[in-house]
Parts: sequence; structure tokens; C-alpha cells
Amino acid sequence: MAKKKILSVLIAAVMALSFSGCELLDQYNVDKRHTTAKLSFSWWGNDVRSGYTIEALEKYGKEHNVEITPKFSELSGYKKMLDTDIAADMVSDTMQLQYCWLHEYASQGYEFYDLYSLKDTIHLDNYTEEQLKLGEVDGKLIGIPTSLNSINFFYNADTLRRYGYSEPKTWDDLFKLGERLRSEGVYAMEMSEKSMWFSCVAYTEQKTGKPMFSEQGRMQYTAEEFKVMLEFYKKLIDCNVTSRPGEFNHTDFYNNKAAGIACWISEVESYFSSNTGVNASSANISLGTPPRLNSLTDCGWYKRPMALYCIKADTKEPGKCAELVDYLLNSEDMAILQGTEKGVPLSKSAQEVLASRDMLSDIQSVATKRMQEDSSIGIMDPFLENDEMRAAFFAAGDEVAYNNASAYEKGKELYEKIMQIKVIPK
Repeated sequence: MAKKKILSVLIAAVMALSFSGCELLDQYNVDKRHTTAKLSFSWWGNDVRSGYTIEALEKYGKEHNVEITPKFSELSGYKKMLDTDIAADMVSDTMQLQYCWLHEYASQGYEFYDLYSLKDTIHLDNYTEEQLKLGEVDGKLIGIPTSLNSINFFYNADTLRRYGYSEPKTWDDLFKLGERLRSEGVYAMEMSEKSMWFSCVAYTEQKTGKPMFSEQGRMQYTAEEFKVMLEFYKKLIDCNVTSRPGEFNHTDFYNNKAAGIACWISEVESYFSSNTGVNASSANISLGTPPRLNSLTDCGWYKRPMALYCIKADTKEPGKCAELVDYLLNSEDMAILQGTEKGVPLSKSAQEVLASRDMLSDIQSVATKRMQEDSSIGIMDPFLENDEMRAAFFAAGDEVAYNNASAYEKGKELYEKIMQIKVIPK
């Protein structure tokens, strides 16, 4: 009887050990499956940007055992994609946002992770307090900018010399250049829609001495200021300074159809990396200055943070997201892959990497340095880039420029439409 009892105890003990062993094995398998974190990352960009970003994500994923689902689009469709994702609660764990979108979403109640709480992972010491404040909303750091950007004017020095002109410094200089080139079938400038929008904004501020948004971020233009903007838009076209923004084609610069290009500094590489076209010829590119009226003190031109990296508030992997953001902003690998395609990086670590490889001596880097040193170029109000406001302006501007509509009447209509845009602070 005693032997049977002992045998029963031994069998029970073995079974218990076997069961515990199964539990440990199962737990090991579960832990093994979870060593691969899963993240999603969304951004916008052309083929060049998407190419090096995907390469960086693949390299990072392999080295850190992280599975990253990429989601990207051209800029024109990215905002619509984000709006859809937010409505469906399908936003990527980490994402790239425009300065204006960040503030629009925040004003609508959408929440992002406070990156200050992840400072042990993200090397925020690569940035100054002023740079980090560009990504703050209500004291929380909800985005870290890659670089600073502004509109600048670039010229083909050979074209200017051919027609006996030096670089325009004022708006009058630009108007004279446009009139001079009219008979040659050449525009003074090629301007994208945003370049023309910010030119009209700059001129109106210079003319009136009044910024569109107050220091408190409130709209302070009335119908009268919008009238000035519309009249200036018409003059740019009438004086052959530029074509309508929808007809913008940066290859015209290389095909002797335009003496210059007004564009974001970050766009220089993509615009000037190749010269294509039937009559394409080499260009002696010179760095110009954004025009002003006559005063050396007035400005009206702005710089803004570019491509801010954000983390959604309810991500299940905040630590892993922080590691990825730090890699994208501060790592040697990403610095080399990205170069100055998004402008000269703000990160001190990334700058040091590029400087050590002589990658900060191109015209884009020179333009960035001058922008940063020009104290008259202030930080842009984020709502200056509101898509709905800009679309309303060009609809009114085309009526004035092409259909002889009254700038006064269209200015009143434009003001009323802008005041109806919900996200614009009144």
C-alpha cells in the first residue's frame, strides 16, 4: 500500500513537471513571437524620397527586429489619405506631417503623443529650445521638425546676362525684367502655386505693414488687404513675371523659357538635379533673394518647420516608435541616405555627419544658411498654408486676372469665404 502511494506521488510530480515544462515552452514560444514589434509609418514624397525612406526602414527593421508597414503618397494626396485614416481610426503609429496640418488636427481635438515624455529615447539635445517649440502645442511636443524651409528665388545667371539684367532685388526690378523678356517669349520667373501665394502674402504685408495673422495667431486681414493681394496677383501675370501657377513647369528654366524659379529651398535638388527638354541647356544657377518693396527692413517672407515626425497618442508601442523617430532624425544611416533632400537637417548629429562628408556645400545648403542668418525672416503662422484658404484665393484671383472682375468685390467675397473656414483662428 505504501509503495502504491509513493508511486502515485512520483507520477503526480512527473506530470506536474511535464505540465510546467509545457507551460514554459508555450511561454517561450509566445515571447519569441513577440520579439518582433510591429509598427506602421506614413509619409509623403516623390520617388526619390520614398526610395531612400523605404531603404532606411528596411535596414532599421532588420537591425532592430521590427516589422514596419510603410504607407506613403505624393503630397497632393497625402492629406486626404490622413483625413480618411483619422476618420477610420487607422492612423499609422508614426507619421510625417506638414506644419499646418499638425496645428489643424490639434485644433480639431486630435491628439498626438507628447514626445517630451520620450526624451530618454529621442535625443532632443540635438535641437535648441526654439527649434523644439516649433513642434509644441499647449506645452506638449507633438512633432519634431526635420529642417526649416522658406521660399527663395533662383536665377539662371546666363539668361540674365544675355538680356542685360542683374538679379532683381525689388518687385519693381522683377516687373521690369518680365516686361523686358516679354518680346522674347520668356518669363521672368516660374512659380508654383505656393510660390505665388507666398509672394502675394509677402507683397501685401510689405505694402500694408500688416501681417495676415496677429502675434496671437488670429486672422487680421479684411477685404481691403485681400483686394491688395488680388491686384498684385493680376500684376504678376500682366507684367509677364510668371505664368498661371497651374502652368508651372520647372523644366522651362532649362529650356530658356524662364529666367528664374521661385521655390522652397528643399525643392532645389529635385528641380535642379537634371535638365530635360528639347532645347535643354546647362544653367549657371545663382542664388537670388526674395523681392521686397524698397525698404531694407520690411520682409513679409517666412520660414517654417518642415516634415515633422509625430507619434499617435494611443500607439501600443510608444518606446519602439520613439526609437524609430530617433533613427529617422538623428542616425548616421538616415543622414547619409537623406542628405539635404528635405533641406539641411536641424539635428546637430545629422549635420555633423553631412559636414564630415562635405555634403553641406551645395546651393541648397548655402540658401539655408542665409535664411537662418536673416533675422527679418520670421516663423510662419501655420495657418498661412491652409489649403482651403489658398484655393479660395486663386479662384478669386483668376476672376480678377482673366475675367476683369472687380478686385474690390472679389476681395469682399474672398474675405467672407475665409471667415467661414472652421480651422482658421478668428
